[in-house]
Amino acid sequence: MALFGNKDTKAVAGTIAVTNGSGAVVGTSTAFTTALKTGQTLVIDSVEYRVTRITSNTALVIAPVYAGSTASGLTVTANEQPAYITLGEMANVYFADAAETSAGGDNVTGVAVATGGSGYLEVPAVTFSGGGGSSAAATASIAGGVVSSIAVTNVGSSYETVPTVAIAAPRRTIPTSGVAIATEQISYTTHGLTAAEAVVYNNGGSTSITGLTSGTTYYVSALGLAAGTFRLAASSSAAAGRTALAGVAISGTAGEFTCTATTLAVGDHIVIGGTITGTGSITSHTAGKIYEVSAVTGTSPSVTGFTITQEDGTAVVSTAGNGTGLTLTPYTIVMISGTGNNAQYFELVGKTATAVASKGSGSTDGANSGFEKITHSGWVKRTVGTGGRAGRVQYETLVAMGTAAATSGDAADDLVLPD
Repeated sequence: MALFGNKDTKAVAGTIAVTNGSGAVVGTSTAFTTALKTGQTLVIDSVEYRVTRITSNTALVIAPVYAGSTASGLTVTANEQPAYITLGEMANVYFADAAETSAGGDNVTGVAVATGGSGYLEVPAVTFSGGGGSSAAATASIAGGVVSSIAVTNVGSSYETVPTVAIAAPRRTIPTSGVAIATEQISYTTHGLTAAEAVVYNNGGSTSITGLTSGTTYYVSALGLAAGTFRLAASSSAAAGRTALAGVAISGTAGEFTCTATTLAVGDHIVIGGTITGTGSITSHTAGKIYEVSAVTGTSPSVTGFTITQEDGTAVVSTAGNGTGLTLTPYTIVMISGTGNNAQYFELVGKTATAVASKGSGSTDGANSGFEKITHSGWVKRTVGTGGRAGRVQYETLVAMGTAAATSGDAADDLVLPD
């Protein structure tokens, strides 16, 4: 590109052939792809023609079409001319960062968040697929539980079409210290999960929590659900408590009970609410305490007796009696007996953010990548001259497109100049 509008004239090796009324130029012993760039002009018979496309070392296209006599064996020179814009095309002008100014038509130039999703407490991974290229990379930012923006960290190369962007689902990474085997509880500070919410367990490529299967969907149990802890159920219907047991009486001294025929199984959990006002008692009982069923009498749905322990397996001390005032609500949860590994996590279902990539809009033929524009709301590229032009500065300008809405994207990191 010429500095300050001066033309840099240079000879082009080889000879060319041109045809009157055609824009095609055919070269002999030429090296168009390395000697020329799109946007330069060729001087043919003292008339300048702009190079609009270079297809090979011996073929290119000019505009306007050649208007001289058909000829071959012509020598030619090339000029580099400054680009310009009209005042009416000017909106806002921006300075670009290094990645933007170097991005060509085959690069990923930006990623816009389409939907922010919900439930994001950990920064999700961003990946690219398709488009024929490779190496594009980006980093997401989150705020208020949603994906707020995505910054391109590697523009990649060789993308023939816009690649597809994938944002990982919101997840809760659970180290082994967050798995309590005795109570079947998972700990995660302010997890934000709700009863019956679907979550997919993933072991992160290592040992699974014993009792869980990687890739399987589980449901958050209502049993003892708190801001920092949760348990799991195998189905959405099992996530809620079942109908309270009927005809309940304390029948022994170690947490034995009788009841009207019901469905109950070893490993089920029971929340005992209320205050005992009858003749029976449970030592150290408080309303809402959770117990675990350790034995049953009969077979579901005809279980008529059961024994409870503390959640950690400690025996319950009780006194036989009618236990008036108590309400016993059974829950079925997933039992766990191993803590897994530190890379395991739960992914939330149906809350994943989405995004769309943008690609440079210039040619993708590679030979002209240095002269392609990028899809950006506008930039100014600063070039400092060397040699005889040392100290001289040139600016190449691309204007913003359309209204202020078109200046969205990554323009926040650019310096805006007034119209």
